[in-house]
Amino acid sequence: MCKRILFLGILVLLLDSCSFVKRIFHRPKASYYTSAEIKSILADAQKWKGVPYKYGGLDKKGIDCSGLLYTVYLKNEVSIPRVTVDQAKFGDEVSLNEVQIGDWVFFATGQVGLISHVGLIIKEKPDIVFIHASTKKGVREDRLSQKYYKDRLVKIIRPFKN
Repeated sequence: MCKRILFLGILVLLLDSCSFVKRIFHRPKASYYTSAEIKSILADAQKWKGVPYKYGGLDKKGIDCSGLLYTVYLKNEVSIPRVTVDQAKFGDEVSLNEVQIGDWVFFATGQVGLISHVGLIIKEKPDIVFIHASTKKGVREDRLSQKYYKDRLVKIIRPFKN
């Protein structure tokens, strides 16, 4: 028992001194977008309303949900991940009562718990509203309080500024 504790103690000391481990576990405080940057991103997102849904699409002929975020951020000279599952890892998770305009909202629209859809929060009060590329109705706004979305909500993140 004493040998195990001693071994674990030495292992912790060695790992703590390793710069690679420090970079992974001691991430510096995240930087987020300014209100001016978010305002510009939201204005660009609004220009996509009515564009039809197309899986993998990135233009006005058709766009998917993750492509919408990718495209509006790219228009604002910001590179973010292209696909939803990677976008879901690109920020700090926030609770419903901490939601701000510019946060990203993720849903499981297929398998339970498996993130497959993303939207961009455009309004936080009195009801949370997000813009997204709906598979049936194209780029549009919806309320998070709608039963369909409320039942499929997985998480909300505040995206990192890179």
